[in-house]
Amino acid sequence: MMEKLTFGLGDFGANYSWTFIASFITIYMTDTVGISAGIIGTIILLARVFDGFSDIFMGTIIDNTNSKWGKAKPWVFMTAPILGLLTFSLFNVPSAFGQTGKIVYVFVVYFLISVIFYTANNVAYSSLTSFMTTDEKDRVSLGSIRFIFANVAVLSISSFTTVLVSAFGGGQQGWTWTAAIYGLLCAVPLMITGWFVKERNVAEKKNKEQKTSFIPIVKVLFANKYFNLAIVLYLLWYLRQTETGARIYYATYIFDNPNVMGILSTASLLPLIIGLFFAPQIVGLYGLRKSVNAGLLVSILGTGLMIFFSENLTWLVVATVINALGLVLLQAGLSAIVADVGDIVYWQSGVPVQGSVFSLTSAGMKIGQGLTAALVGWALQLGGYVANSAVQPDSAIFAIKSMFIYFPLIMIILMFITVTLLNYEKFMPKIREEIANGKVGEDRSRALLGK
Repeated sequence: MMEKLTFGLGDFGANYSWTFIASFITIYMTDTVGISAGIIGTIILLARVFDGFSDIFMGTIIDNTNSKWGKAKPWVFMTAPILGLLTFSLFNVPSAFGQTGKIVYVFVVYFLISVIFYTANNVAYSSLTSFMTTDEKDRVSLGSIRFIFANVAVLSISSFTTVLVSAFGGGQQGWTWTAAIYGLLCAVPLMITGWFVKERNVAEKKNKEQKTSFIPIVKVLFANKYFNLAIVLYLLWYLRQTETGARIYYATYIFDNPNVMGILSTASLLPLIIGLFFAPQIVGLYGLRKSVNAGLLVSILGTGLMIFFSENLTWLVVATVINALGLVLLQAGLSAIVADVGDIVYWQSGVPVQGSVFSLTSAGMKIGQGLTAALVGWALQLGGYVANSAVQPDSAIFAIKSMFIYFPLIMIILMFITVTLLNYEKFMPKIREEIANGKVGEDRSRALLGK
């Protein structure tokens, strides 16, 4: 349990970079730096497109890393301090730069974070779920603990960032001190994770001549339908999170109080944190797929209620809690699903893909998050959002509601369909047994999975 907690601590740190940026980059750039929301959305999307490709290469690098620390651990540890420093730099755009200089600075720093250092860190961190254990319950437990820590970080960031910025004097000074604290909270936990966890389950090549370079790995991954479904699931999961980027605008312009963001964040994240303690037991009783889809139906109900109570804070909070409870089991099971898919691909092909399978689903995550941030920026631009205006046009209000409620509901419905198609669960005990006996690739059973 101590090692599981140490693993989970890493996602606490990672969110002090990623969630901090995702939640506040647009409003910081529009209202403090003076860059338009449309430009910020475009910068984020461009970086994320490159980011998707860098994820793929990073997975191959991990699969070919051989060190006394392991395959993933050294990357988690070494990239953490750089990631913390770059996060600080992103929220300290030099005021001496002209408008073009500021845009170039933001693009370069965001590119370094998204495409290189967060990619290296997060792909390595995520793949630890596979490297640490083969046990299904432990994998779900790792996912639950990971996201408990992640959601605690997200809740803290959402609830206290605007308070900290104001407490430190507001404006650029407030962002500088807040970003300095968050940079440390990013780097230190990730370094602890990278130093202390252990890698026990490292898939071996079927033969020494086997190629584990980029193209052969990509071929075996995309030939597997479950891998493709996993990418779609990750993409949808992160596209759903337009509500995260829109939350500060929703609080500010629907309820006329930026501090309502803390209430909405608590309603969204506290049920997740509590529910994740029970997720492994529920999955153990009813199975992963059935549990996740039952939860998604609850989430659809909760999001539907949010539409009817969009401007009633009390009932919106109730609906948000229901929505969050429904998402618990999918969040707990995401890493386990990807680790399972990695086992299936290895069993079918004989090619070790523990790092690469997480890198390509991470690519789906990054592209999804890039589109999410871009969609929020574009929606605000199309809606005629006016920065720092006390009153927004009706079109901007509709854009904010769309990103906060309507679009996420569509994504949840699509996630339900995707999880329904992930029907591999009953075959996994036999697949793991064959892997343990070295029956992978050409030596595996052809009767499983209908092939």
